Amino acid sequence: MADEATNPVEGGEATAREYLDPPDYKKGAKPSNVWKYLKRFAPASKEGKNVECICEVTGEDGVTRPCGRLLTWQGSKMGTTNLLSHLKMHKKEYVECMSESSHSKMSNVNAMSLEDKNPVLDDGLATDDDDMPHDGMNTPPVNGTHDGTRTHRGGRGGGGRDIKRASWRQRRDADELDEDIDEFVTMSQLQHQQPMFPAEAADDVQNPSRGWTTRRRGKVINDPVHGHMYFPGVIVDAIDTPQVQRLRELKQLGTSYYVFPGASHNRFEHSLGTAHLATNMFDALRTRASSDIRGALTGADRVAVQLAGLCHDLGHGPFSHVFDNEFLPRRVAGWHAGDEPPWNHEAMGADMFRWMVDDNGMDLDKGVIDRVCDLITSSNVESATPGTKFLWDIVANKRNSIDVDKFEYLLRDQHSTGVKGNVDVGRLMSFMKVIDDQICFKASEVYNVYDLFHTRANMHQKVYTHKKAKAIEYMIVDALVEADVAWDSEISKSIWDVNEFIHLDDTILKRIEWSKESKLQKGRDLVRKIRRRELYQYVNDFAVPEEDIIGFKPVKEVDITSCQGDNNIPGGLRPDDIIVQNVKIDYSMKSKNPVDSVKFFQDYGDTRSFHIDKSKVSLLLPNSFIERKVRVFSKSKDPMYVEAAAKAFGNYQRRMYKQELQLTPMRKRARSSQDER
Repeated sequence: MADEATNPVEGGEATAREYLDPPDYKKGAKPSNVWKYLKRFAPASKEGKNVECICEVTGEDGVTRPCGRLLTWQGSKMGTTNLLSHLKMHKKEYVECMSESSHSKMSNVNAMSLEDKNPVLDDGLATDDDDMPHDGMNTPPVNGTHDGTRTHRGGRGGGGRDIKRASWRQRRDADELDEDIDEFVTMSQLQHQQPMFPAEAADDVQNPSRGWTTRRRGKVINDPVHGHMYFPGVIVDAIDTPQVQRLRELKQLGTSYYVFPGASHNRFEHSLGTAHLATNMFDALRTRASSDIRGALTGADRVAVQLAGLCHDLGHGPFSHVFDNEFLPRRVAGWHAGDEPPWNHEAMGADMFRWMVDDNGMDLDKGVIDRVCDLITSSNVESATPGTKFLWDIVANKRNSIDVDKFEYLLRDQHSTGVKGNVDVGRLMSFMKVIDDQICFKASEVYNVYDLFHTRANMHQKVYTHKKAKAIEYMIVDALVEADVAWDSEISKSIWDVNEFIHLDDTILKRIEWSKESKLQKGRDLVRKIRRRELYQYVNDFAVPEEDIIGFKPVKEVDITSCQGDNNIPGGLRPDDIIVQNVKIDYSMKSKNPVDSVKFFQDYGDTRSFHIDKSKVSLLLPNSFIERKVRVFSKSKDPMYVEAAAKAFGNYQRRMYKQELQLTPMRKRARSSQDER
């Protein structure tokens, strides 16, 4: 909220919220009324107060809702003259708001649809003398001309006349405003819906005890996926911390970068995008929510959702999922397959966030801190205030896994790898609302929801489980294990201490590569083999039959080597010579159809939600929502070892399934040679 400011009209103290609800902001309000209301803030600005205003309209249903036009300025940096000049420059934003017949997305609004007796210029400024501030300021030039004249488009008479303007003062003031444009950037200039709550509005404040600067100005960041993203001051504070900046050194796709050269994006930009989408979803849901839900939400809730989106990946280690899925189970005692792991990156993310707040002296309410941690870990939803439980579905949705985290990484990963997808995230976010404290989607979008999960599965097939990327992944894990042994478990022990964990990122690979320690020789060799593309050799894989997926037990290396038969390897093929990967690709809820957990509505006015059976959507949808593959790699590229691994793999298939489900590469080549003869 903005600071309290003296109301120059009523002569008393009024909060910013009271300023946001003026009686003039109703459907069909005249531009003159809007303008007169805005002029009321001038004395407050002159006194150095922080001022914000937002447009609201009353729809056909009689409910008054914010239109999304938010403007902030700081009196300490802008005098009355500059304030009025700024308002004149942006009056079109407010005029357009008043022309809305009901709350809807702002786009291409014709300000001339207002009452004809209030004609509008090309820039949206009314020309009635009563509507203009009598401060000697002048309207900005039209179409970039500065010749001191402009044409006024008449009202019903349609006649035009030239009006002399002293444009040099306007140009001067515009130049002054440009210096601090981010302090009052209008949300209509950005590619997302507007905040429904005022952002902080104060000068940078220095905390002498921490040396920390608390920013109150927002920042616009241009992103190749989402375009211009606006973040308020409190989020900018969090972005510029060592804990969040560490994410710049964590590749979003881990080892996939070694296969897809364009996939060089990091978890830092993914986190920014997630915070951006989280803000958009919160605002969209609040806008379409009932009055009870809107009344239950606070500005603190919005900040918590933004911070959760920004900080949800703080707990990731080097190479992201490679670290916790492959490395830690080999180095942490008590980590058993199939059991609940003793550590996960979500809980570590919450710990890192609490430490980030304390370490940087961030001025956040304890309730907000706790809420952010709950949203990151998807915990304590039962204790949430009724009408706010749906907030847990925005960043990390455990109900059906439809959340902004998934939206963001699918969009960004597709953009970076060049893999095409069909999911329309923007459309999904445009057709959702809250019913019974749960995010629901318009029934007409059910197929788009299926496309979301199908796109995810497709990305797993083509990118996330790519055989070359997995080969590199296993080599990196082996190198990390060697380093952890040489360094007395320095890497694996760091997960229990945030002060040590912050030092872990993808640069650890260079630390291993350029180390002079003799006991790290094997680890150095592995890293240098990756550089030379001397990778573990992919042997083959097979898809587990559908009838065997339920109850499937992961295949181990010893299961394959026990079927090796005769070969030319001295001592035979050992389990350490191969790697078995058990691949699971699903719609995010194992064998279940996640859409069965999604609720839909028919019309926006509905207060009842329902499920949609798959049979009523399309006969072309999958009957199974999970597939499993067993894949084998040879650590040696020696043809003798590769052939032995292939033979053992084939024997295993015949033992388990009475046939080879897929021919080995060697036999494919042999058969091709025979055909050519």
